[in-house]
Amino acid sequence: MKPLEVIPFKVDLSEKYQKIDGFGVNINSKYWDGGALKPVLDLLIDDLGARLFRVDVYGKSNWVDPDDALGPSSLNQENYEKIYKSKDFENGWGMMRYLNERGINPYITASGIVPSWMTEDGKTLVRYDYFAEMMYSFLDWAKNREKIKFELFGPLNETDIGPPEGPKVEPEEFAKVIGTLINRFEDGLEDIRLVLTEQGFFNTEYIKYLINDPEVSQKIGVISMHMYSNIPVETLREFTDTVRQSLCKRCSIWMGEYGDLDQSGEMEWYVAWISTFRLFNILEGGFNGAIFWDAYDNYHDHDEAWTIYGLIRRGQRVFTPKKRYYSAKQVYRFVKPDFVRVKTILGSDKLRILAFTDGNKEELTIVGMNLSSENLYLNGSIEGEIEDKILSYYRTSEEENCIKVEELGIKTRNYPYNGIFFAVPPKSIFTVTTVK
Repeated sequence: MKPLEVIPFKVDLSEKYQKIDGFGVNINSKYWDGGALKPVLDLLIDDLGARLFRVDVYGKSNWVDPDDALGPSSLNQENYEKIYKSKDFENGWGMMRYLNERGINPYITASGIVPSWMTEDGKTLVRYDYFAEMMYSFLDWAKNREKIKFELFGPLNETDIGPPEGPKVEPEEFAKVIGTLINRFEDGLEDIRLVLTEQGFFNTEYIKYLINDPEVSQKIGVISMHMYSNIPVETLREFTDTVRQSLCKRCSIWMGEYGDLDQSGEMEWYVAWISTFRLFNILEGGFNGAIFWDAYDNYHDHDEAWTIYGLIRRGQRVFTPKKRYYSAKQVYRFVKPDFVRVKTILGSDKLRILAFTDGNKEELTIVGMNLSSENLYLNGSIEGEIEDKILSYYRTSEEENCIKVEELGIKTRNYPYNGIFFAVPPKSIFTVTTVK
């Protein structure tokens, strides 16, 4: 008979890393329809634990002149009155107002192409003044006419890729665009902080022109990037270290989009698994937050395509959480805003484990993945003062959806083992937590 293999791990509460701002979703507000999405937002907030909502109201950045018929003359108050009272924007205001009611200030973003008269070749942004005026009108209306409570705005999306994701802007020019925006925002929008640079390809080519600029760095609230591949922890940590050694060291660092872009619909467990693996990389790499792409299946205007990237499957009148929803819930629900990541020591490559606690060390959440094809037994010890509370054990696998498996003690009675003792089946995602 093969002897029981027990893998020890240790959580050291005294060695702290980054603070967590929270987790959330990218969300398309065009389906708000007078509140039809309230049950979806309630599910995302109350069950999933989402706190970060990146809201794209229009889907493209050409709303002042979508047909290129008016030219720069579209930048006038009469046109704004018509646009910002239109159905698309009313849906956006309605969704964001409801988020405010739920205690959440949305992160407003803009993506997609700009009017051709803001470019030189149909794709490369050159009229920064026109662009700044359009964005100013949008935020001014949101803040002063609709009374939306928000602090963060992402003006550009994946400018390293260009259309259809956003206008093309080269790294050095990006800083000039942001400078023009900052100057325009001095007229009543000085309190808005920018989320930059939302690149599609992960590197420092864009941020290096921003994070040590004395003027620009003061207006940045969040440094944010996108990730749809298995970027190594070391590369992610080099990025966060670069930001924290700059004038932007006070800024949060988020992964503004992450997940997987499979459109077959035949690989749901794979998508759930690989998205969680990437989230572990993001957290181990020192990021303060992560935002899944995206909330629910829908038509995306900037891509002009129906997409099934959502955590929730959308039916005619029914919204159903997918496997990727439950795998995200293993982290989102139990790693609360203002928790800090703490050190874990694990002597096995069969597992990944991360641990988090609150500022008073009253709460503890341990999340992990069994990477192997074996049943594993884990025995964890806690270094540092923490009350001997009851821990709840939750698990998602190909057959399970964030089920509560059992309750555990921080100090097991399962002699001869000490500390937390539990079993994890092959290829499963698990959470052991004091959080209810």
